[in-house]
Amino acid sequence: MAPLSLITAKPCPFALPENRTALVVIDMQKDFLLKNGYGYLQCPSEQVFEQVSSVIEPTAKAIAAARKLGLHIIHTREGHVSDLSDLPPTKRIRQATANPDRHKLVIGADGPMGRLLVRGSDGHDIVDEVKPLKDEPVLDKPGKGSFYNTDFHQMLVSRGITHLLLAGVTTECCVATTFREANDHGFECCVLTDCTGGFDNTIVSATMDLFCAYDGLLGYNCTSKPLLELAATVSAIPTSASEGVFDISIASLRTAYRTSNLTPATVVEYIYEQIAKPESAVVFSKIIDKEVALKTLPEPAIVADVADMPYFYGIPFTVSENFDIDNSKLVKDLLASGAILVGSTKIEPTGAGVIGVTIAEISSEYSAEYIAGGYSYGPALAIAKGLGSFSLTLDTDGSARIPAAFSGVVGYNVSKGLLPSDKIAKFCPSVDTVAIIATTVPDARAVFAELRAQDLTDPYSVPDRTIPIKSVDFRGPKDGGFRFAVPDDLSLLSPDYRSAFAAFVEKARVLGGTQVELDWSAVTKASKLLGPMLDVERMAFSTASESSDPAVAKIQEAISALAAEVPALKVFQDIDTLRALKTELYLKFEGAAGIDVIISPTAPYHPTFAELEANPVGVNADLSVFTKLTNAFEMCAVTLKANEYGPLKLPFGVMFSAPMGMDGRMLDIAEVLA
Repeated sequence: MAPLSLITAKPCPFALPENRTALVVIDMQKDFLLKNGYGYLQCPSEQVFEQVSSVIEPTAKAIAAARKLGLHIIHTREGHVSDLSDLPPTKRIRQATANPDRHKLVIGADGPMGRLLVRGSDGHDIVDEVKPLKDEPVLDKPGKGSFYNTDFHQMLVSRGITHLLLAGVTTECCVATTFREANDHGFECCVLTDCTGGFDNTIVSATMDLFCAYDGLLGYNCTSKPLLELAATVSAIPTSASEGVFDISIASLRTAYRTSNLTPATVVEYIYEQIAKPESAVVFSKIIDKEVALKTLPEPAIVADVADMPYFYGIPFTVSENFDIDNSKLVKDLLASGAILVGSTKIEPTGAGVIGVTIAEISSEYSAEYIAGGYSYGPALAIAKGLGSFSLTLDTDGSARIPAAFSGVVGYNVSKGLLPSDKIAKFCPSVDTVAIIATTVPDARAVFAELRAQDLTDPYSVPDRTIPIKSVDFRGPKDGGFRFAVPDDLSLLSPDYRSAFAAFVEKARVLGGTQVELDWSAVTKASKLLGPMLDVERMAFSTASESSDPAVAKIQEAISALAAEVPALKVFQDIDTLRALKTELYLKFEGAAGIDVIISPTAPYHPTFAELEANPVGVNADLSVFTKLTNAFEMCAVTLKANEYGPLKLPFGVMFSAPMGMDGRMLDIAEVLA
């Protein structure tokens, strides 16, 4: 699709970059737009109220146009929890104190549509004309702005959004506040002037002018007319048949369900045909009965319109066998969103290292001579074999990213604590991180964005307010540039990996990257501490008996021996040292001279079964040389297939790493270089 823009926007055309633009529909609630709602009770003027509610029709048209153009659409609702603990006294009583005759009912009081501006009340809901579709996020906010005390920034950057179109009510209050906040966060913003309104024409007019004043000091404004005209040029995709083998990526299936006769039943039938093959069945520890899997879908009556489906409707997925599939919040949320769980995939049960297993049937998808790698080998192989659109698992020190790299798929370690991790059996709880295996970076990103949530019952969950916020570069990594560093010690790389990595680094430079030389002493020191510390933690939480796999058993023996030599006092000393080294490394990402990501190989080489059997402990130590620090330093990381090498066309995986909470920026860069 050619680049789109609103050419009549002021002070100049406003760009609508593909996949990076969202229409934010602000507070189109009954409490603000219908009679007897909160707004009407504060300003009971028929004329003024008709003026405010007149924005419903143009806003509905703008939403329809945005949907047709494939823009992200996010809705907000202003309101408070039932006990009003998030309501400052100033907001509740200031107007009533100033003019008690006019403001007799305040927030939280009982009104004709329930308690005023309280979540769960009828008046708090969005009016029917602009009702969100089931796959459109709704942000509940306690303030006038959308960023205050919410995860709105993370909601946007997790999806790669840089440009915002704003609509809704009221112009002078919630729209203007969100507009100013978004400007401070680095987003490009344009208010659709005919899709917003307020209670005082003079103030509304002045606010409209302010949106684009001083040559765009704060942003842009424009009517919705050019948006509707752009949508009118988009042809409907003709209905098509879907037969045989098809693309089961999330993005492709979502499109196919809307534009073809493809159904979840057809997809499930295809998936189970693949699972039935001997080389596929060995990946699973449990296969969900096909009819049971289909029964988890929402009833047809709930999805009467194929355009209004939950986000993961009909998307097949797997989880590793250490997930409690009946009680895991992640699994429950996926099923509630229409996803289809087809089974639990095998992992190396001791979690002893990153080599996986030495069972001949469990080999690389590319060659029977090479290992699959990592204790999370099952999830990676499931996606490589086309047995699901994505898989969820755990990563300790590369145990998901390494098999993903060896399988030629994407392995994404989400920043620790940003996804719920309850009801998942862990090997090293302090570093274990939820990982997403998918075929593409956008698919992995979509899973993260939709599942990202704070879980107050999870001791490892990170509160939204502690996630660092960095301003957005609306230009994107290619045009705006990015800064990266590579490890200083690449001595373990095989010749094939060395040349493949050099080629990728050059690609990064060509596509907007600037390579920065770093002092790696913090990483070197941490590497020496981390191995023994993880060994101690593995032993502390291990419930596994000695592995029947001889290579794994040798690694277990080595771990046990090393852990026994570490005094308890040294563990605490090393924890404190690691914390200081983490701070030292994180400082290298700060300021104009800082870097955005570390780019490294995922592993130094891809061992054969023969190489592993000859030296299992040594190979295990080698493979995690680049991956183990990301978990210990609570970093996010994503690995992807950079290119292929050798006569077998084996995949070479490259990894991007960034500090905790910088997932969005890291994924932006990875998408450009994928």
